[in-house]
Amino acid sequence: MGGITNAQVEWAIINRLKAMLDQPPETKFNVTQTFALFSTVLLWTKNRGWVAGNNAGDVNFADAADQAAHKFRQLLGNEVITSQPWSLPLQEPRFIVLVEHEGIAANPINGDFKDMPVENFVKWLRDAFGHGDGRTIRPLHKTGNRGDQTWLSGFRVQFNETQNSNRKLDLHFYEADMRRIGSLLADRFCMALAAAPTYYNEDVATRLIEAGKVA
Repeated sequence: MGGITNAQVEWAIINRLKAMLDQPPETKFNVTQTFALFSTVLLWTKNRGWVAGNNAGDVNFADAADQAAHKFRQLLGNEVITSQPWSLPLQEPRFIVLVEHEGIAANPINGDFKDMPVENFVKWLRDAFGHGDGRTIRPLHKTGNRGDQTWLSGFRVQFNETQNSNRKLDLHFYEADMRRIGSLLADRFCMALAAAPTYYNEDVATRLIEAGKVA
């Protein structure tokens, strides 16, 4: 049995994050937990996928994993964030409407992203998470019918369309969407790395042991 390469360790980490998004560890703080898992997947996969910049031919890749990571980015450019399976919603989820008043019509949301490639969405959202000098992320929360509870349902992200643009895009990002999109990002990334000439399987994930607390 051979050793585990650096690329295999990276694959296993993202694979574990996907597993936690698909089957979240039990917690009362499901929205907060999903936000933390999604943020990690977003930042890691975006930074690795953009390792070659805009043109892979301009970079002398260090290894096959870098080449595979760039292919992950290219795949995202062929899909649209509001289309299946990504399915970023263009209307408020039904459960949000019911928290306030039964029978009220759902509000339109996320129109800024209607025809946006997933590649562009990932870059914009990573920049909003990591590059904002002001406050760009706020919790989405509503008071329930009884008035004595507040429901945290997701997060609202408002950030410039591009670095030199004054136009802000407005994202309503709910817990189910963070789980689905985060899982897809992790899945696409792991599949791209698995295409590199290195062997990835559950045995690798099992043999990567995480350090526990020091007694």
